[in-house]
Amino acid sequence: MYSPLNPLSKNQQEFCTWSGVFGALIAGATLIQHLSFSVPGLLSSLMIPPYLFIISSFVFLALQKAFAPVLLIISTVFSFASCLLVLAGGALSPLLIILMLYTVVITVFIYIEQIQIALRKKLEAERVEKEQWRGKI
Repeated sequence: MYSPLNPLSKNQQEFCTWSGVFGALIAGATLIQHLSFSVPGLLSSLMIPPYLFIISSFVFLALQKAFAPVLLIISTVFSFASCLLVLAGGALSPLLIILMLYTVVITVFIYIEQIQIALRKKLEAERVEKEQWRGKI
């Protein structure tokens, strides 16, 4: 539903919400898999913060924040790097490959459908509304 404060269509809102939720769930499952099955070491410990970053990126997408598309681009790089590190170590993680592909597809779809522009318009409309009400309440 289009409104001046929310230029996202109903389909775009639902896409952001559900793709964010499922992305966070996939990234959370990948983090749990990493914590359960990885060999303890420095490299293994250094791979945990990118997973947390990916989870937070998808949570921000579910909350329809304007900076979520940029975070998803960074998350795509992190998931690709994690996938390469795991494969270089001689392991195969289908869940990590699914996370990488999901992150790439969602990021590309957001930019193809120009959802990032609608998210910026939403942020600007909220800022204007806040300025209009400043000092009146």
